Amino acid sequence: MFIFTIRVVMKEIKNKILLGFVLLVVVVYCLIEAQDEGDFYIYMVAGGNLNGVDNIYEKSYSGQFNYFYSVLFAGFLKLFYTLPFYWVKFCWLLLNLFLYFKMFKLMSDSDLLNQISLRQKNLFLILVFIFSLRFLLDNIHSSQISIVILACCVYGILFIRNDKIITGSIILALGINIKLLPVVFLPYLFYKGYFKAFGLTVLFYILSLFLPSLIFGHAYNVDLLKSWASLVNPLQQRHVLDVEERSFHSLTTLLSTLFVENVPDQYALDLKRNIADVPLDLLAKIVLTIRLFFVGLTLYFMRWKPFVKGSQLDLLTEVSYLLLLIPLIFPHQQHYAFLFMVPAFALTLYTLLLNYETFSAL
Repeated sequence: MFIFTIRVVMKEIKNKILLGFVLLVVVVYCLIEAQDEGDFYIYMVAGGNLNGVDNIYEKSYSGQFNYFYSVLFAGFLKLFYTLPFYWVKFCWLLLNLFLYFKMFKLMSDSDLLNQISLRQKNLFLILVFIFSLRFLLDNIHSSQISIVILACCVYGILFIRNDKIITGSIILALGINIKLLPVVFLPYLFYKGYFKAFGLTVLFYILSLFLPSLIFGHAYNVDLLKSWASLVNPLQQRHVLDVEERSFHSLTTLLSTLFVENVPDQYALDLKRNIADVPLDLLAKIVLTIRLFFVGLTLYFMRWKPFVKGSQLDLLTEVSYLLLLIPLIFPHQQHYAFLFMVPAFALTLYTLLLNYETFSAL
């Protein structure tokens, strides 16, 4: 008994030392990454420009970039605009890493992992971490917002699933407000029979759009919302072609490269890559058709059963596919957006390990 107690104590000490080392690495890493401006600089300057007069969506930041996120998010960051940028960004990076490790722990604590051996579980966690590491580092280096949006999707759906509907709806609505990507979960909630959550999420989203009116004035906020809607309109030529930046990796970028011969891309290679040359209006229809095809596949992953909630594994399958859709069907997606692929990778890996365990037992 005494020896067992000693072993337990030693294990706890080792775990605390390991945790302390990880925290130290995280803090040092964030201190280093906070030295550059990154995309967070655009968010902060846009927040600082919220003054009741300037249109933050018509301005260019860092030379050529627009601010694409919500008025509410810019208004929140305005609270910190007068503070030293370095330390505000440092806290932003810490928040992102905290959310990432929270989601990773949520996955590691899942009951589904009890169906595979401890050795396989450890292998699973290591491989998922390795797969997600590149996208995590890309998000931190660019000081992007993808981790926050992913957390809004994951925890929003999780709380709704666990009957904490108001909390989940607020979180999901906040994610949609900041960046429209989680809007894919609205039809999902309705189709799966979460009618109350669907209605509350829509309500909270509408309220979040007009919340800045209380601070900056209604007319000014409405003008900003109109400019924002125009800027993110997927039918704009810039979003149909989607080749403004070399780092774009969306479905629209691929289709533009394949179906337009002289695409107005300043970074285009001399190598011929197109297989056809179609007018812009036809390209827009092709893009829409392929988007609808992938969206329609959602019904397959939900087994075509409306208003049936299903098991925990069913939920993971459905949510993973919807998250996989985000960097695929939305324009203006960059390398760091593929963080949304991680749940689908984890599900695929889990299925392989589970089947291996099943076949090994035969």
